[in-house]
Amino acid sequence: MDPFVVKVDPDQLEEVRITLLDHEFTYPRKSTNQYEDFRIEFSGGVIVGYTSGKIVANNLESANLLQSVVKGMVYKSDFEIIVGSDEAGKGEWLGPLTVAAVALSPEQANQLRSSGVMDSKELTVAKIGELAFEIEAHSLAYYIVVISPEKFDQKFNEFHEEGKNLNDLLAWAHAKAISEVFEILGALGDARVLVVVDEFSAKKLEERLSKVVDLDSVELIQRPRAEDNPSVAAASIMARDAREDWIDKASFRLGVELASMTLSEARTRSNAGLFSKTVYFKK
Repeated sequence: MDPFVVKVDPDQLEEVRITLLDHEFTYPRKSTNQYEDFRIEFSGGVIVGYTSGKIVANNLESANLLQSVVKGMVYKSDFEIIVGSDEAGKGEWLGPLTVAAVALSPEQANQLRSSGVMDSKELTVAKIGELAFEIEAHSLAYYIVVISPEKFDQKFNEFHEEGKNLNDLLAWAHAKAISEVFEILGALGDARVLVVVDEFSAKKLEERLSKVVDLDSVELIQRPRAEDNPSVAAASIMARDAREDWIDKASFRLGVELASMTLSEARTRSNAGLFSKTVYFKK
């Protein structure tokens, strides 16, 4: 089997280590390098915790134990609902720009974290597809904005003519995804809500979002590497899965394997605008 990987906050590694060693058939082993926080043997396999917060199990028995331990942990949050937003395809010429927002309860955040939800850049395409189903089943709400290459070119040029740039387009798309999630959630009453977005242009996003969401009733955080938050990680997976799905369907429709096409080849095709962000051809 492929290694099973989960990610926790680095300051929770000690809790995981202690809980794992509470099992009567686990045995501590010496770490092999400076990046390992702990190494534990169990049922013919090994569970290795890294200082980054990533934990890897290398056989089915150790994977089941690790998942059980992480699932049993408390996801610490001062909020009852955490909405995360992230995008895929922002700087890539092929395919659409996709932006997803996902709303989770703390319990759902922990459930998904124990299933291996983390930043989609650390996952294979196959794992992303698998986890997308998990997120659909274990979330309060989600919404995906898919901006086709043709629409991207159109919007990009419109914003450019208005003296705006890609960050303005991103702010519009993130605000759309987040507002749709709030629409799905409906009346929230006194629920404490946190919105977390990977930082790209704080002022522009806040301006856009304030038009569609009452920011006085929620807390908004924009920060680098926001994918450490399970809701943002879930959004990154949903966005990436939607982009990969769009490329697969476009490949079938056009009768060409787009994923293996080079930029040079794309430039020579008369129908490039159907699958490429042609505004990037000028770079």
